[in-house]
Amino acid sequence: MLNNSSIFIFVVIENVIMYKFIDLFAGVGGFHLAFKSECCVFASEIDRYASETYKLNFPDTRLEGDITKIDEKDVPEHDILCAGFPCQPFSVAGYRKGFQDVRGTLFFDIARIIKYHRPKVVLLENVKNLENHDNGNTLKTIINVLQDLNYYVCYKILNSAEYSNIPQNRERIFIVAFNKDRVLNYSYFKFPEPVELTNTIHDFIEQKNKMMFFIIIILSTIKFLMKECLIRILFISGEDII
Repeated sequence: MLNNSSIFIFVVIENVIMYKFIDLFAGVGGFHLAFKSECCVFASEIDRYASETYKLNFPDTRLEGDITKIDEKDVPEHDILCAGFPCQPFSVAGYRKGFQDVRGTLFFDIARIIKYHRPKVVLLENVKNLENHDNGNTLKTIINVLQDLNYYVCYKILNSAEYSNIPQNRERIFIVAFNKDRVLNYSYFKFPEPVELTNTIHDFIEQKNKMMFFIIIILSTIKFLMKECLIRILFISGEDII
């Protein structure tokens, strides 16, 4: 799992005991878990089942639904805005319609909240293809909107395997923006250096489940080999293969 201590080196935005943050497109609470040492004052998630899980994980956080129906004036004041806005419009696994997909326009709901509250820091996450979507024009639009709001913007594609010592290749683009009026040393920000990957999948499988894991692998292999043998037998015998 990505967390704020292993992924980002934040500049000092001021001497406060605890930062207030909001968690938009919250899912089941990935950003919240990363910022667990800070104070989450508001969250938004439209999916019913994700919301139910979020409430179980963070019962003390105010959780609302559809962001398009939330008035920015009803969002509490906050220092940091976190948002993992929908990736389907930009993912290579989808149709890549970008802003032509209604889900792709949800970034502008983030922008109106930023414009009203002017948080010190904005932290956005999406699929890595956002960088190249529409020949880079989609990312340029996002950056331009943030810069027009007087934010210093930087971004980078990070792989969880290189920054969290977790054996999973999960590449995501992270966009970090600092309010120039409220963060004096914003230009000092930098993304961290990769860390050595020392864990393997075996470190995350409970001992009692390891045997079952290997049994599943063996059975899957046997099933595959039997299917291949059957296909070859039918082919040699001249039977139709459906």
